[in-house]
Amino acid sequence: MVAAVTGLALASGGALAAAVGTAAAQPSGVKPMVATAPPGGPVPRGFRVASVTFVSANDGWVLGTTRTCAHKPCTSVLRTTNGSRSWVGIPAPKYRIARFESSAGLRRLRFADSLDGFAYGSQLWVTHNGGSSWYRVGQVPGYITDLETSAGIVYAATTVKKSGKQVIYASPVHTDSWQRVAGLPVAFGIANLGDITLHGTAGWIILGNRLYATQDDYSWTRERFRCPAEYGITSVGAYSASQITLLCTGGAAAGSTSKILYASSNGGVSFTKVGTPPNGGDGGLLAEPTPRHIFIATVSGATWIYASYDGGRKWKIAKTLDDGGLGWNDFGFTTRTQGVAVESTIVGGSSRLWLTRTSGRSWGNQNL
Repeated sequence: MVAAVTGLALASGGALAAAVGTAAAQPSGVKPMVATAPPGGPVPRGFRVASVTFVSANDGWVLGTTRTCAHKPCTSVLRTTNGSRSWVGIPAPKYRIARFESSAGLRRLRFADSLDGFAYGSQLWVTHNGGSSWYRVGQVPGYITDLETSAGIVYAATTVKKSGKQVIYASPVHTDSWQRVAGLPVAFGIANLGDITLHGTAGWIILGNRLYATQDDYSWTRERFRCPAEYGITSVGAYSASQITLLCTGGAAAGSTSKILYASSNGGVSFTKVGTPPNGGDGGLLAEPTPRHIFIATVSGATWIYASYDGGRKWKIAKTLDDGGLGWNDFGFTTRTQGVAVESTIVGGSSRLWLTRTSGRSWGNQNL
C-alpha cells in the first residue's frame, strides 16, 4: 500500500477517484439537497494541508492545521467554489490533526455533497450543514483509515487496535446511522487508504487480501480473483460500475515493489492482465478517470505519479518529487481531466496541494 501513500488508493468515490470523492448520486426518496456554505473567512496564517476532497470540478475542501493559532487544536478547513483558484476559511472540527498515520487525531476529509462532510482518523467528526458546525460521532470504533461516499451512502474501513479486527461500516450520508455492512467478513490486519472504491451504487472493498463487490449497495459477494503467489491486492480504480482496474504488488526490494495491473469489464467477476507498471515505490494507489487514462501514486525514496494513456499497457512518469519520500496523503480524479493530490507529512511540517487540469499530463502546486 502507499501510506507511504500508506496505502493511497484512492481514489475512488464515484466514477473517478475515491480518494478525493465525487458528486454523489441521490437515491430515490431522498429530499433534494440545498446548496449551503458558512460565511467564508481568511485563510489562517501558516496553513498546512493534510487532506483534500472535491465533489465537482469547482467545489472542494481541504483539511489542515496552522503553525500558530490563538486557541488549540489549530485544526482548519478551507473551501473553494472556483476549482482551487481561491480559498476561504470555514469552521473546523475541534480536534487536532494526527501527526502521522495511526496516531491520535484527524488524517483526512471527505464531503459527499455541499452539506455532508466527514473528517476521520482516530475519531469521526461530521457536518450536515456544509461545515457551519461539526460534532463527533462515536458509532464507528477503532481507527478509520479509509472513508468514501457515493449514491447517498458513506462507507468507512476501521481497524480495532486491541483485536486487530478490520471492519467495514456504512451509513446514509444525511444521517448518523452507522452499522456494520452485512455480507462483509471481519478481517484481521490494518485497513488502508484505498481499501474502498465506489462508483454510483457499485463498490469494491479489499478485505484480507480478497476483493468484495456490490452493484446495488446491498448485496456483497467475494470475487474469485486472486493475485499471483507472494502478491497482494493493493488498490482498485473504477471508471464505471463495470470497467475497473486492480493493482497487485509484491516482491518488495529496496524502494520498490513489482506491480501488475489487471482490468475487468464486468465489475470484477473476471480480470485480464494488461500491464506491468514501474517497480519504483512501495505499493501504489490507482485512479482511473477514463478507460485509457490510468494513474498510480506511489512513494519510497521519492514520491511519484505514474501515468498510462493506453489503458495500462505502457507507462511513463507524470510527476517526480525529490522530497525524500514524503508520500501522498490523498490522490484522485474528480473529472476526466481534473485531479488532485496532497503531498504531506504533518510531522515534518511539509505539505503541498497539487492539481492537474490536463488529464494528469502536468501538475501544479496550488497556493493556499
